Amino acid sequence: MKDTHIMTKYRRIGMALAYLMLAGIPAYQIILHANREAQYLKKAYDTNNLQNNGAVKEAEVWKGISAQHHFLGPIIKSFVAPTINQQFHIPSQKDAQAALDGIYDFYLLKRTESAAARLWSLFLLMLSLTYFAITLSTRNETRTDHLFALATISVIFLIVGVLAPAMVLMVSPNIAGFPHFILDYQIRSIFGVISELYASSYWLVAVCLTVFSILIPLTKAGLTIFVLESKSLPRKLKISKFLHSISKWSMADVLVAAILLSNFAVKSNENTQANLFMGFYYFLSYCLLSLVTTTLLQNKIEKLHPPRVEAPVTKKARVPHSRITDKNKGL
Repeated sequence: MKDTHIMTKYRRIGMALAYLMLAGIPAYQIILHANREAQYLKKAYDTNNLQNNGAVKEAEVWKGISAQHHFLGPIIKSFVAPTINQQFHIPSQKDAQAALDGIYDFYLLKRTESAAARLWSLFLLMLSLTYFAITLSTRNETRTDHLFALATISVIFLIVGVLAPAMVLMVSPNIAGFPHFILDYQIRSIFGVISELYASSYWLVAVCLTVFSILIPLTKAGLTIFVLESKSLPRKLKISKFLHSISKWSMADVLVAAILLSNFAVKSNENTQANLFMGFYYFLSYCLLSLVTTTLLQNKIEKLHPPRVEAPVTKKARVPHSRITDKNKGL
């Protein structure tokens, strides 16, 4: 029996290590291509700015003035245009038009990186489902290989969810008669937000996000694996209750809700746009996996080791003293 348990333990750990090694490749590629996608989007937004579009619009305005005022138009332009261009940092029309023409290429590169990230995501999903299916097919009433697999898969999804871009916010004013341009934008990932908080000396908020959104989820996964490998019943019950309690302190679900609310709130304004990226979906998947794993683990432990129910202590009925006296008299 002991040899069988040891073989099961080594087989479980071996499968988990094999999965982590194989899943590390698509996870790295997803993060890489998702960040490249965000970088090309950043270049497109940087180019499609007020200055470049302003230069094109300014050229149209001066062309119209020169057409109406053949003599005064060029004179007014020579006096006014340099001041305006210097004040608003407007480039020449030639440079501005060349930059704007290159935006389409950035969007093509962005789509290519997005397609690559989705292809690697499909590969990671198939690998994870295969790993889970293998552990699920070999389980019985006492084995918990499928819970071990869920905890391992959740770690990979958490890493991708933290490092990959999660959300893009964009401000694009809708001005009649003016070309479409990007006034401001923000490309956000969970790791990026935490890093910016540290860089801006917001230590308290940064530490809280680090602990509740990264360290506690990793601790939950580690303790889940530890419980599955532990032989001590009291230890299993204590750690299971502890996992259930710290789930309330995890900010993973809070972050997901905050991102969703921000997405819908921003979209209510016609001048702003919000798009969810790969990191958000992986972080959401981690939250669901973590919730399912913790619930199944607690149910499994309670099913295999139900709590003892002590029988109620019944008190003996007290016989009145008068009855005892009468009985003795009869004897």
